[in-house]
Amino acid sequence: MATSSSIWFLTVAAFLLLHVMPPAAASIRNHYCYRRIYSFGDSIADTGNLYYDTDTDNIPATQFLVLNLPYGETFFHHPTGRWCDGRLIIDFFAEHMGIPLVKPYLGIKNGNIRDWNPMEEGLNFAVGGATALNTTFFAEKGITEDCKEFLGSSLFFVGEIGGNDFNNPLFQRKNIEEVKTYVPLVINEISLTIKKLIDLGARTLVIPGNFPIGCNAIYLMMFHTQNVEEYDQAGCLKWLNNFAEYYNKNLYAELNQLQVLHPHVNIIYAD
Repeated sequence: MATSSSIWFLTVAAFLLLHVMPPAAASIRNHYCYRRIYSFGDSIADTGNLYYDTDTDNIPATQFLVLNLPYGETFFHHPTGRWCDGRLIIDFFAEHMGIPLVKPYLGIKNGNIRDWNPMEEGLNFAVGGATALNTTFFAEKGITEDCKEFLGSSLFFVGEIGGNDFNNPLFQRKNIEEVKTYVPLVINEISLTIKKLIDLGARTLVIPGNFPIGCNAIYLMMFHTQNVEEYDQAGCLKWLNNFAEYYNKNLYAELNQLQVLHPHVNIIYAD
């Protein structure tokens, strides 16, 4: 497993996209289009990989934040390694499908989690702090000849990823025009990964865009200004939200091109 500074970047999740029904007993799971969740990404989807990472030479100090409250306090009532006070989006998908919450790969690899069934459950490779650039593809060993059929019954989330590629230079107060030059590089990495997943058998992929980062409390503090013209009616920084929209529009355009090239695959942009 790569460390948080060099992790392959997709979030793969199986969830009911159409014919939405409430979770129930295992006997009704066959009604769902997708039966398991695979997740690759950053802290938005990390269910504990950074928590279980034993590569102490590369673990950031922020890892230890998730070992303490308020992380986990509102649902699990104890820290779980999730970068959240409760559940993540991926947890809600799993609950709605009536399947177990997706377990972190490193927790299983290191022997901390022992009740994982590879045929019934998916797996989470997301790691807090992950970036899209300078990465290597993680190929889970044990993929069989049934891979295409197996992956064809799963829904893939490719992201959210890329946000940290922009956060890192912005935190260093790099000029926004320089940060814009990273956009095609990030999107290219996402596009290459989508193509690899399609080759492996993926048939439905959802690719989320970036957040309106001009409303982020950290950025509002970092780039606070007395110039009221730089804020919109919601009090968010216009130039940062404009950048997020610029990225999302370019990502959307790339997805449209991929859809034309792969008409047998459902490629869905997610806001």
